Amino acid sequence: MELTSGADRPPGTWSMPCMASHRHRLGLSPYLHYYHDLWTRRGEAKARPPLIPESILSFQEALVDLIGPKLDWMLAAFDDFREDPAGVLSDDAVNPDFHPLGDEDLTVPRLAYLSHRALPDPAASCIIGVIDDAVPFAHQCLALPGHVSRVASVWLQDAAFRKGMGDDLPSGAEWRGAELSRMLAQAARGRIGGEDEIYRLTGAVDLTRPAPPSGAFETGHGAAVAPLAAGFDPADPRAKRHPVIAVCLPPRIIADSMGVMAPVAILAGIAFIVKRARRLCRFIEARRKLPHRSVRLPVVINLSLGLTAGPRDGGSLLERFMDAVSKRNYPGLGPVHFVLPMGNHRQARLRARLREGQSIAWRLPPDDPTINAIEIWGPPYDHDPRGDLQLALTPPGMSRATTAFRRPGQYSILSDDRGLPLARAYYVPQPLPDGRWRDGIVVMAAPTCPERPGEVFASPGDWRVGIGESDDGRVYDLSTQRDEAIRGFRSGARQSWFSDPAYRSRNEAGFAIPFDPKKSGKARIIRAGTVNTYATGDCPLRAGAAYRSTGGATVYGALLASGKAGDCLAPVDRSMNNTGMIVRGRGSGSFTLASGTSMAAPQATRWLAGKLSEGHRPDGRAAIARLARDQFGGKAEPPVLSEPEPTRFPEF
Repeated sequence: MELTSGADRPPGTWSMPCMASHRHRLGLSPYLHYYHDLWTRRGEAKARPPLIPESILSFQEALVDLIGPKLDWMLAAFDDFREDPAGVLSDDAVNPDFHPLGDEDLTVPRLAYLSHRALPDPAASCIIGVIDDAVPFAHQCLALPGHVSRVASVWLQDAAFRKGMGDDLPSGAEWRGAELSRMLAQAARGRIGGEDEIYRLTGAVDLTRPAPPSGAFETGHGAAVAPLAAGFDPADPRAKRHPVIAVCLPPRIIADSMGVMAPVAILAGIAFIVKRARRLCRFIEARRKLPHRSVRLPVVINLSLGLTAGPRDGGSLLERFMDAVSKRNYPGLGPVHFVLPMGNHRQARLRARLREGQSIAWRLPPDDPTINAIEIWGPPYDHDPRGDLQLALTPPGMSRATTAFRRPGQYSILSDDRGLPLARAYYVPQPLPDGRWRDGIVVMAAPTCPERPGEVFASPGDWRVGIGESDDGRVYDLSTQRDEAIRGFRSGARQSWFSDPAYRSRNEAGFAIPFDPKKSGKARIIRAGTVNTYATGDCPLRAGAAYRSTGGATVYGALLASGKAGDCLAPVDRSMNNTGMIVRGRGSGSFTLASGTSMAAPQATRWLAGKLSEGHRPDGRAAIARLARDQFGGKAEPPVLSEPEPTRFPEF
C-alpha cells in the first residue's frame, strides 16, 4: 500500500481502502461522492429533504416500461437523482406533491401538447427531441405562421416546480405547446414583453437563483444546437412535420467543467422525451379521431454533450439505457434514434495505452481551481472483481505509492508526508452487457490552485501514472477527463493531459498529424478511440465534423477505435484556417459563430428526422450511413451530409 523510492523524496501514502455508498458499488459515478464530500467540508452541502419517494417511484416505473424489467440495476441510478449529492437542483425545484400522469392531457385545453394548427401529419412526421442547456423554446424558428409553437413540451429541470403541470416529474417545470402558443400570440400583440418575458414567466430565466443564469445568455450552447436540429422558417412546409420535445438541464450541470454530473439528469430527460412522445401520439389520435395506437411517430433525440474519460465499451449506465430504448418496440410509438457528437479532442493528448509495469506522465497545469481526473480501464475478464488492477501514482517531488484495492466500491486517499490529501482513487469495476467485467479506477487530483484560503492543493507538473507489476502483458486504457467550460460559464478550468516525449502532434511542416502513425515508435498517447464516451453503445449515430471547403474530416474531431471520424460527417468549419459556422442565438434574429462536433450532431439529427418522416426505417447506424451515402453520393467514408439550409441565413 506504500512504496518508497529515493531517500530524498518524501513518501506518498494511500489510505486503507474504505467503501463508498451502495450506488458506487454498482459502478455508478464516483465523482458525485467526491463533490459531496468536498462541499460538505466547505459547509455547502444541501440540507434539503430528498425528493418524495412517489416521484422517484414514478420514474422507476417509467424506466421499467422503457427498457424492460431485467435491468433493475439501472434503477439504482435514481438514488443519485433523489439524494442530489452534488446539489445541482435548487430547493424550490423539487416536486412536493406527486401525482401520476392520467388522460386529462387529451381533453383539458390547458394541458394540450399542441394547438390544432400545429398538429402534424400522422403519416409523414417525426418528433425531434433535444436535451441541452437553455433550449430557446420561444424562438421564431420553432414556431409556425401565426405565432403557433411547434414545441409540444419542454421540461425545465431546475426551474421552480410548477403545480398542475408535470406533476409526474421529480422536479422543475413543464410547459406545453398550447400555452406557449398563447404566450407567443400575446407577445406579438404587445401584451407581454416579447421572448425575454416569456423566458422569465416560464422560469427559464430567473436571476434570483444562485446558479448561472444560462437561459439569459444570448449565445448559449442549447441556443445553437436546438435550431440546428429542429429549426425551420415558419412558412417552410417541413416545419409542421417535426414537433419538438425539449429538456433544459440544470445550469449547475453545464457549469461543471468536467460534465460528470450530467448522466443521471440526461437519463431522466430521455425518459421524459419518450414518455411525452407517446402521449403526443395519443393526443394526435384524440384530436384527429383516429384509432388508439394508430399514430406511431418516430423519434430522433439529439444529445450534443459528452465526456472524454470512460470505459468506451458501451457498458456505461447512459449507453446501456440508450441502447435499451432504441432496441425496444414501443406500442403506439415509432422507432427511437439517438444522435451524438464524436467529440473534439483527437489532438488533445487525453488518451493513452499502457501495459502492466509501464507508466506515463499526467501533466497537471498550474493555477487550476478545479479538480483533474483520469480513468484507467483494464481488459474484460470472466471472474468476479477482486482487485487485479492497482494504480501506482507518483506526484511531483514524491515517491511512488500503489493502491491496495480488494473489493468493488472501495476508495483511497493519497496524502503527503504531512497528512494532507492530494488525490483520491476509486475502484469501480463495471459489468459488461455480455456478463463479463472490466476493472476500472478513477483518480481525482486536488486543484493546483486553492479556491479558498486554507484549502489543500496539489502540485502542478508531471504526475507519473503506472500500472502495477505483472507478467501477463495485458493492455490498459487511460483517458483524461475533460476540464473546460462551455461558453458563458466560469472559465477558470485548465485541461490536464498526458505527456510522452515519443508522441508527435505535428509534422515537419507544422501541420497537425491526423492519425496515429503506423510506425509510432514507443508513443503511448493515441488518437484512435478518442470518441465521446457517451457514444460507444450499439445504437446511437455518431456525427463528426467536416470542412466545407474540402468535405474532409476536421483534424480536431475524435476518432472511433477503427480510426473513422464517425458514422457520418456534417459540414461545420469553413476550412482548417477559417473555423466556425453561423448559428442562431437565443433571440430570434440573433446569431454567432460556433464550431465543434456538437454542431454536427444536430445537423445529422435534422437530416435523419427528415428521412424518417418520409417513411424510411433504417434498422441501425450502418443502415443510416448507407442511406446518407445513397442520397449524397460520393465515395467518402464516412459519408458527408450536404450543407443543411439553416447554416446560412438569407437575412444576414
